[in-house]
Amino acid sequence: MEKVPVFCGKDCGGNACPLLATVEKGVVTRITNNPAAGRFMTGCRRGYNLPLEAYAKERILKPLIRIGKRGSGDFREATWDEALDLVAGRLGEIKTRFGSRSILNLASAGSTAVFHNTEALLSRFLNLLGGATVLKSNYSNAAACFILPFLLGKEWKESGFDASTMIDSSLIILWGANPMEARLGTEVDLSLLAARDRGAKMVVVDPRRSLTARRLSAWWIPCRPGTDTALMLAVLHTLFREKLVDRDSIDKYSHGFGHLEAYVLGKKDGEEKNPAWASKVCGTPVEEIIRFSRMYGTEKPALLFPGYSIQRVFAGEEPFRLSLALQIATGNFGRPGGSTGSLNNRLPHPRIGSLPVLNPEYQIPLPVAHWPDLILQGRRDGWPVDIHAAYIMGCNFLNQGADINKNITALEKLDFSVIHELFLTPTARYCDVVLPAAHTLEREDLGIPWAGNFLTYKPQTVKPPGDVKTDYEILSSLSSRFGFEGEYTEGRSASQWIQLFIDQSEIPDQEEFRKTGVYIKGERASSGLCNFIRDPQKFPLSTPSGKVEIYSETYFRETGFSPYPVWQPPPEDPRYPLRLITPKPFNRTHSQGGGVPEIENQRNQVLDMNPEDARERGISEGEVVLVHNPQGECLITVSLERDILKGTVSLAEGVWVEFDQAGRDLRGSANLLTSTATTKPGFAVIMHGIPVQVSKNLSKDSL
Repeated sequence: MEKVPVFCGKDCGGNACPLLATVEKGVVTRITNNPAAGRFMTGCRRGYNLPLEAYAKERILKPLIRIGKRGSGDFREATWDEALDLVAGRLGEIKTRFGSRSILNLASAGSTAVFHNTEALLSRFLNLLGGATVLKSNYSNAAACFILPFLLGKEWKESGFDASTMIDSSLIILWGANPMEARLGTEVDLSLLAARDRGAKMVVVDPRRSLTARRLSAWWIPCRPGTDTALMLAVLHTLFREKLVDRDSIDKYSHGFGHLEAYVLGKKDGEEKNPAWASKVCGTPVEEIIRFSRMYGTEKPALLFPGYSIQRVFAGEEPFRLSLALQIATGNFGRPGGSTGSLNNRLPHPRIGSLPVLNPEYQIPLPVAHWPDLILQGRRDGWPVDIHAAYIMGCNFLNQGADINKNITALEKLDFSVIHELFLTPTARYCDVVLPAAHTLEREDLGIPWAGNFLTYKPQTVKPPGDVKTDYEILSSLSSRFGFEGEYTEGRSASQWIQLFIDQSEIPDQEEFRKTGVYIKGERASSGLCNFIRDPQKFPLSTPSGKVEIYSETYFRETGFSPYPVWQPPPEDPRYPLRLITPKPFNRTHSQGGGVPEIENQRNQVLDMNPEDARERGISEGEVVLVHNPQGECLITVSLERDILKGTVSLAEGVWVEFDQAGRDLRGSANLLTSTATTKPGFAVIMHGIPVQVSKNLSKDSL
């Protein structure tokens, strides 16, 4: 028996968590936490599930070539030479006829490791091929990433906080953040528990009482999906009216706060954004808003931890403008035990090398949310290119992109598509060639954490089964068919690249790093923007004012939207009165693990619904209902849950779609109900606050 350091490399908000694999007779039998990482760095169910993925009987072990209709799952096995010759031939033909930019680079973060990074490896290959059309932004935090530079300048990338500093907090507000299920850093879970045990007050703002709220015994403040902006404005109103704002902090760190104050107090539009106004919008009782505001204004230091969910909504840019404003107004901006109100993971990592993408000027950036529109519409509808092929790696975009039905139509239109995969995902079923890719346990690599001041290493723990190859081996072989293998590999094996990256790092003891699998940097960052916080005159931000631009003339000039944060009501449709949220489950990273019954069976996929909403529709516990809107219809079992706000329903994202003959999803795949409509002006996806209706299922023959 051997203990080997490993990490997931999944895009889950942990991704480089230090773990140990127990290997017996060449088989990984168990995944546990790595004691070399210390008390606070622990894994989660996703990492512990790695052997279930690696040894799943559903894995693809040989190259597959489609012989049936797209989506039918009808493939035949092929040799690597046949499959790669076909891929090279079709890509070469399409490049010759339509240009390399007619090939869409559909890579995402299926693997976030340093070397076997799906996005970096594919971009390097396609750029050497001549450059492809590539998508900008992301599905995770695009609205926040769009707006934060207007407030903080280039320094926004260093505006997070170290999880260890939560021990100094008197109050921690998790606003739309559920890190006990949706990982937001390896050390966050236990750091929150330690802060609670030390006496910190815990508040969770969320449409439902999440697992995080329950584990922390937190004060749960319900708020309707997509209305966090209104609640934030009402908190500011109370702070202003009761003179609980820190004027010194406002003057020292921000520009234009007076415009926001005037708006909140009704001096801009004649309507005060008071708790009574907000309560009607967000469903939070008036007395709860006032009590929360007073606590926020008096407990010091207070750490505001905004989650991604509050910006995956209509006008999702606004909450992150206000999360910074709240921290400034309460005097908690960047102070020890506080936070800036920005994304928590925005801090520098320890230095380590990385793979050059090569020729990035060949890329044409387009918003990721609109990839199916680009394929379906092309030049005739104003897009810069017509797409004829897609190279897909590290993603299940048919399932995970918004509007599954539109995604299917887009993939059906392509002349050619190829994907690297472990399983026959819904996306793979619509591709022409499926190439079997190695699992994370079958690759040596380095890990950079989503949030944290450490690095991880893992050797190749076990060999790939069957004819499985790594993404690097596949793309190297394709490169040789196009005559640029030397440029792609630079004569290096994967192990040689990894050694080069370690040599370029700040790691002082390479032997110890490889042995333990973890390097922890000695010093810890107390909070982002430390220099600016300490002396804003000596270390100004790169914004026009040198301060946090609560009022941004640049934003107004470049986008046409309000220069200060405002409430933008989401569109209403009386036919679809319920608001759907699509949270992350504890057992999957997005749709990864969806093809493994042992992983799927760790939790039931149900629609959480308030009993009052169910009673109004004649729906009972355990009943199969129809969830529907203009995008699609889904059949799913109802679970009546009092700890979810009336008017809200919840369906965990990531389940693989499966249709009946009537075109209804039978498994509860949330993105069947989402659309490619985006936030403005950031073009970010909207995955929460989706208008739906839930009805009794009157056609039970399909079940």
